[in-house]
Amino acid sequence: MRNVLAVDDDKDILYTLEAISEAADFNIVTTCNGQDLLEMMNLENFSLIIIDYYMPNINGLDLVKQIRKSFFSIPILILTVDESVDLAREFIEAGATDFANKPIKAADLISRINLHLDIARLQCDNENYIDNLAVPKGMSRLTFNLIYNYLREKKTFQTIEEISSNVGLAYQTVHRYLICMEKKNLVSVQLKYGEVGRPIHYYSFKDRAIED
Repeated sequence: MRNVLAVDDDKDILYTLEAISEAADFNIVTTCNGQDLLEMMNLENFSLIIIDYYMPNINGLDLVKQIRKSFFSIPILILTVDESVDLAREFIEAGATDFANKPIKAADLISRINLHLDIARLQCDNENYIDNLAVPKGMSRLTFNLIYNYLREKKTFQTIEEISSNVGLAYQTVHRYLICMEKKNLVSVQLKYGEVGRPIHYYSFKDRAIED
């Protein structure tokens, strides 16, 4: 049984997470306090951490930074009602792995947790890496690989929403990794303009890369 540790100052959310774990292939331990979470991580081994962004005393962003000082590879899933790309950038740069939106949808959360538990296992097994590709600090090489291989198999232009839905990662996470791939010349980008609002970005695999 794989152990998951979750922190949220809302006890109803923790109760929901505990109920979800009963229907899934993992055991969950919960706490309302970020400092307690840090102490528990030093006493027991966990396979994945779930953190709420808005909490008293220590917010989710600061908590991620504290965790990454001692635990470099454990997946960290952020629960948030804020879908801001700027906030996602801050979290990923601090070391977060992915996001799950509130209100919680059980099927989506279970799928996301299992995905990252599997990615973490592959990370430990040292498999399926993109050869000779430098992945920026704060990004998972295997998460990068998951998105990259999806686009390589599709070979058609895809929106961020389509990629997110098919690989099982949050929109914010996919967007951040696609920006990195674009900088490395791994993807092609097309913009389609509507009558109002920002253009929609479409991404496709590009079969060549420029070194950093």
